[in-house]
Amino acid sequence: MALMSTELTGVETDVLRADDHRFEAMRKEDWAALDHALANDLVYVHSTARVESKAEHIANLRAGKPHYRGIAPRDRRVRVNGGVGIVNGVSDMHVERDGKENRFTVRYLAVYAKTGADWRMIAWQSTKLDS
Repeated sequence: MALMSTELTGVETDVLRADDHRFEAMRKEDWAALDHALANDLVYVHSTARVESKAEHIANLRAGKPHYRGIAPRDRRVRVNGGVGIVNGVSDMHVERDGKENRFTVRYLAVYAKTGADWRMIAWQSTKLDS
């Protein structure tokens, strides 16, 4: 059996950078950057099973439903197949909603598609991990 290299290719690094930029845009409430990071046909499935389109997702974030105080992704693996980048990871989340703060950890799947020179997220699905 051949050992797999843990070194990332340039394309894999680009996909992880897109993942980081999207998380940062959410945390900083940088709506222009977030709009650019998300594909128009985004399907966003929260850890609560709520499903949102791109417009719904951005509108809810702008309204503070929820407000992301902290996002710390880790244990990420990335695969690229043509113009599609797939990230599997874990992230510690710190959110505020309706005046209540909540900290939890999710396992997530983020799918990015190459659009011109950029990677834009087309799908997100997360599941809360037991504390």
